[in-house]
Amino acid sequence: MSSENNPVVEKYKFLLYIDSAKPKSQHAADRLRALCRLHLLENYTLEVVDLQENPTLFEYRRIIAVPTLDIETPASQKHRFVGDLSNSEIFITAAGMMQEATKMAKQAVDIRNKIKPPYKPG
Repeated sequence: MSSENNPVVEKYKFLLYIDSAKPKSQHAADRLRALCRLHLLENYTLEVVDLQENPTLFEYRRIIAVPTLDIETPASQKHRFVGDLSNSEIFITAAGMMQEATKMAKQAVDIRNKIKPPYKPG
């Protein structure tokens, strides 16, 4: 099959490091899931890593605080956010999610306009 028939959908890749012993970590995971659903629909993957279960990752991944979020964008840009993710406007703008959400909304309108029957005055 050609790639034209089956385009590869590039996704945001999120890797969230948390400490399950800290309540804010679970809140960060829930908040991130909500932001992704709202702004990226299904155009993302999210892996949550509990550092209580994998303590060697603190040093290996150079984690200085939790939660820590590593992001790889569809354009292969990499970002790291450390700490509170509750300021969603700054977070989604910095991660490029707002541009992606705007682009997807425009694509949805374009598709809707293509399948919409032309207006015929009566």
